Amino acid sequence: MLILVPAPYPLDEPAAVPNSATRREIRTEYHPNSCRPTKVHGVNDPSHAPQRTSTRQSYSEPWSPFFQTRKDFLLAEIFLQSGLGNEYSDRILKVFDLCNAGKGKVTLSKISEVHTAWECASLKLSPMSPRAFESSTVSVSYNGKDLNFDVYHRALWDWATDLVQSPQLATHFHWDAEKIFRCNEGSSVRVFNEPWSADAFWDAQSQIPEGGKPLGFILYADKTRLSSFGTEQGYLVIARCTNLPASIRNGNGFGGGRVVGWLPIVPEDPMGHKKPTFVNLKRTIWHESFSMIVQSIVTHSKTGCWLECGDGVERWLFPIVLILSADYKEQCVMSLTCGAMSNFPCPICLVKHDKLTDLTKNWPRRTAAHTQEIVQQAQSLTRAQGEALLSKFGLRDVQNVFWQLQHTDPYRALSFDRLHSNNTGVFGYHLWEVFKEHVEGYGRQAVAQVDDQFRAIPRWSGLNHFQGVMKISFTNGTKFEDISKILIFAAHNIIPWERSEKVGKSLLCALRSFTIVDLFLSFEEHTEHIIAVGRRELHKFGCHMQAYIDTSAEDAEAQPEAKLKNWNFPKMHALVHSFDDIEAKGASRNYNTKPNEKLHGPLKKTYARQTNFKNVAPQILRIEHAKFVSILIRNHIDELDEASCESITNEPSHETVADESKGVSGQRGKVFCDGHIVLHSQQPPAILSSFGNTFHRRLAAWLTAELTAAAANTPGLLPRAVVLSPDDLITEYRSIKVVYESQVDQKQYIDRLHCSPRFHGNERHDFIMVLTTHGHFFAQLLLVFTVSVTNNIYSVCLVQPLDAPISTQRVKDCELRLCRVHAHRDVTEFIFACTIIRGAPLIRDFDKEGYYYVMDVVDHTGDLFLRCNEIL
Repeated sequence: MLILVPAPYPLDEPAAVPNSATRREIRTEYHPNSCRPTKVHGVNDPSHAPQRTSTRQSYSEPWSPFFQTRKDFLLAEIFLQSGLGNEYSDRILKVFDLCNAGKGKVTLSKISEVHTAWECASLKLSPMSPRAFESSTVSVSYNGKDLNFDVYHRALWDWATDLVQSPQLATHFHWDAEKIFRCNEGSSVRVFNEPWSADAFWDAQSQIPEGGKPLGFILYADKTRLSSFGTEQGYLVIARCTNLPASIRNGNGFGGGRVVGWLPIVPEDPMGHKKPTFVNLKRTIWHESFSMIVQSIVTHSKTGCWLECGDGVERWLFPIVLILSADYKEQCVMSLTCGAMSNFPCPICLVKHDKLTDLTKNWPRRTAAHTQEIVQQAQSLTRAQGEALLSKFGLRDVQNVFWQLQHTDPYRALSFDRLHSNNTGVFGYHLWEVFKEHVEGYGRQAVAQVDDQFRAIPRWSGLNHFQGVMKISFTNGTKFEDISKILIFAAHNIIPWERSEKVGKSLLCALRSFTIVDLFLSFEEHTEHIIAVGRRELHKFGCHMQAYIDTSAEDAEAQPEAKLKNWNFPKMHALVHSFDDIEAKGASRNYNTKPNEKLHGPLKKTYARQTNFKNVAPQILRIEHAKFVSILIRNHIDELDEASCESITNEPSHETVADESKGVSGQRGKVFCDGHIVLHSQQPPAILSSFGNTFHRRLAAWLTAELTAAAANTPGLLPRAVVLSPDDLITEYRSIKVVYESQVDQKQYIDRLHCSPRFHGNERHDFIMVLTTHGHFFAQLLLVFTVSVTNNIYSVCLVQPLDAPISTQRVKDCELRLCRVHAHRDVTEFIFACTIIRGAPLIRDFDKEGYYYVMDVVDHTGDLFLRCNEIL
């Protein structure tokens, strides 16, 4: 096997990785109303990244005057984030008060001073919303009684103004819709990633007056249990800004999600439970309460508002609710549809209740204009006639709060929620339960075998490792997601692949297709081609599900006692809209509820640690606003510290992917860099004979052959014969960082691989994908080391290649589209470390020694799946 060999790296003259011969570019076309010319730049061009705006002149002491010293702020920040109660906080401050001396001392002496400082800071640093949250009362009549409910809300426009006018965020805002294209050798393909790269943002800018800029909102609402037994609940509304990139928008910093509302929860009425009048009451209260939150943007949505932004430029901004992020139940509340048991249960389209499993068809979409006409017409009829008309469309007789907002259509803003629809929905509560039930039909031994094979799955960064799954109840969407990725590889051999086992075969095919669809939906960037492939895969999944439903029905006829599962549920149908939403709003992470669900945890801790458990909403929201102010001060302090550090060292203080991939090669302390490869965990030098009596001769012969081949293809490079003695030294490394460019989004990622006889107490030899002159192959790392040859250092890996020919592909592997590879028996080879493309998670074939399956859907970036399909 001939390996691509790099030029030798002299000790004193590190070489850089050569540039790609193919020029790849990104072309950005801006909306015509922006009057901006088309821009073209190279892939990963650092000059295209937003430049940071300095705020040092404005905030030389960001903690002042709210806190007298920096130490005061640091201590108050700890109290706020840790959730210490007032009693313990006071005791700590008393200790500091006794110990204080010298410059920069802590001046706080009691917790009440900390609370006062946070209140002063909120008045100064969040000028548009100094009171943080306001309380209003919603009054409705029900059964002859007036019912009053408190709603806590922060003016949405004031919160957005804080972001827009922030100098720190100014360079990160995108004010114009874009159509982004990847260009390569004369061809171009459109890319969808952030909201402004998709169609809804483009359409929004087309609807507003020329010169106006859309200011997009993502609004999320959901209940959360604050107490362990659920007796105390909170009803959160969280806002995010679509004009900011996902790294900021979905983060925990100043530009991330903020709680902007706390809705009332209507107590259940035993006499009216599930009755239309009581349900309509709850919907009315929800929309009246939500109206308090959006009231500040209603007028601006029609007329726009001129605002000086953080970069000093005045812009005419039109607020638009571009995305509504919610689970299915909450979507029904937002859209005022009647839910799963209605004739038309989908809040987005008019699919009939008995067609929810059909993933091959599209149905007429709901629109705000059409829905308003129906509701107005129903209200002009008698009560019975009106209810009959509304039931034909699955609607409720309530005014929708989002109809107040111009350029906002709630039925288009409602978005596919991958967390609840896929991870905990179609898979977690349906496919996974069916699979467990099917395996249990084979007996206890099969159940135990599934758990044993899950334990045997090799560890992979970011992937949960399970000791057992068959008898554990999961409520975590991330764990459900990881089980779905692993399941086929860990359990495909449990279900017999025979003609008589039609139900099991169709179930496995459906599971495999589902994981591929879910992987496509998880991509952070999509091209038109990937979306088309994803739609075809969704069609396959629908066909596999129908085959499973049909075979299950046939099987149930032979077993009268068997219960036939009903697969007509809304979360199955939601997949129909998944790829439409990518084209309309960008990648699924833009509207997935997962980032918002993560905010539930801190609020629960605040409830448990920092409230008196009475009238908790204002207490929690006061602390939430203090954290918002704390983040702002912390950002200013960090920027000052970083600027101070850079002025001294003139070097960046944080490791980045770009630092790993500059192509600089050579020894750096105990780390060796070889282009996109960085070797870590250096061991003491060892003589070659310690690795075997013939190891030095094999290595010398291989180096001679590779360097001779390289010389033949490189003008000016002379062939050389390498001679190594048993006493020559090599340096072993037991960890590798591989920087690779993802084929999904052309961004750089890092795989951290290990080759160690003892990694956390266990032997670990990770798998890799290797580039050769003949293509790609998989291999297992056995040894990683550097060797010096005539003042040149080479990084080398000893691997077991997994490219032995397979005489006949098994029918099961073909139908499940599994990539199965075969190891050469007792064969090892040397490769240059720089020929490693990336790491790869592989699992052994439990039925046949020496065979492995590539777990192509486990990689969270999606890159491995695309590469495997090229190999196949």
